[in-house]
Amino acid sequence: MDAPQVSNLTGEYALNLGLAIEECRKLKGVNKSQLAKDAGLSLPYLSQIIKGQREPSISILEKVSASLGIPSSLLIFLASEDSELSAISEETKRELRIISKQLIENSTERAAETKIFG
Repeated sequence: MDAPQVSNLTGEYALNLGLAIEECRKLKGVNKSQLAKDAGLSLPYLSQIIKGQREPSISILEKVSASLGIPSSLLIFLASEDSELSAISEETKRELRIISKQLIENSTERAAETKIFG
């Protein structure tokens, strides 16, 4: 069985963080408007973060990650460039990214089950 594909987040840190937020948002099935509302942000500001035009503060990052139901450290890891993870083998980096994606997907499934069976 082929391993799940995880996008390779590259580029400058702000852009990487925006791509990580966008990838997690899509995995969670949340639209941008709802994420912005849940995080207490304007939609234009969230869009600028996603496009790498704005670098969010730690408090904004925490609000976004809380709204997505994932730890902010997971977003930071997904935004890391390969050069920042040079002490980790390529295979381990790939596996960590796959596990990260699975954690995001599983948290979505658990949240749905809680709403159904709550």
